[in-house]
Amino acid sequence: MTHREDLIQKKIQECEQKIEKLHKQFPRLQEIADEISRLSYERINVTIFNKNLTRAEKIDNEVKLLLREKELILKANSIPQNIYEPEWDCPKCKDRGYIFPGVLCECFKQERLDYIFKKSGISGNMELKTFDNFDVTFYRDIKAMEEKVKRCKEFVKKIINKEKQNNLFFTGAIGRGKTHLSLAIANEVLNQGGTVIYKRIDDLLDIIREYKFNKEMDNNEKSSQLEYLKQVELLIIDDLGAENITPFAQNQIRILIEDRNNFDKPWIICSNLNVNELQDYYGQRVTDRIIEKTDIFAFEAEMSIRELLKSRELQLKKR
Repeated sequence: MTHREDLIQKKIQECEQKIEKLHKQFPRLQEIADEISRLSYERINVTIFNKNLTRAEKIDNEVKLLLREKELILKANSIPQNIYEPEWDCPKCKDRGYIFPGVLCECFKQERLDYIFKKSGISGNMELKTFDNFDVTFYRDIKAMEEKVKRCKEFVKKIINKEKQNNLFFTGAIGRGKTHLSLAIANEVLNQGGTVIYKRIDDLLDIIREYKFNKEMDNNEKSSQLEYLKQVELLIIDDLGAENITPFAQNQIRILIEDRNNFDKPWIICSNLNVNELQDYYGQRVTDRIIEKTDIFAFEAEMSIRELLKSRELQLKKR
């Protein structure tokens, strides 16, 4: 049974308990419910077997009178008329997740969005990083950075439209805004219903190790989790080059990038290393896979963005 089916059953049970309590307090409501049930059954028999239209009409009138009495009892005791309805989280779709088959309800879309945000690894202040609050004036060549931001926005569109494109390699010294821009891309993809995984390289390698060597996980679970790293619509690897490089790390990075390239699944890598340093650190084979289908963006600022922000704040205070 799915989560939504469980939820619906729970709501129905809660409603039945609520009605049972109400009928104990007002026995006449129980009598009315029983009588309507009896008459409804008789109405079916009369219509199908006897075809007695006069009796059918009389039953309909009796039911209307009973419903009117029920309405008056509820009104006299300040009980809402919808007391007999389950208290749905979403009255629009009655918690089914769809208005009618093929048309999803907004609540389901929001639930899916919440789920993919949670699964993405992006949380807290990371969710606040956007294109709007990415400041290009911190960079030596403002026009060049504006072009890079424009390309990043196109990158998002192509992910959502499932179009083939080059990947992105962000290089620059610490604190130059690489993570901010990669998160701006990620948050925009997520807001448009796409799927993202954002991981620092150390965390990513730990996850791969866990999935590969955890004896308590069954093989199907391991396989599905590793497959998600290959198939997610956007993979972001941050701080590449900050990890302790080992043959295992080299091999897993190569395999992951190679698989995503083969499936035309886009990725972003952020690194303090430039391409030459990348080759020295990881070797030719890994570097070739990384630059194979990639646009390389250098983030060039005079100093760390945090230092530039502090400098601007001090200048404003002096004024």
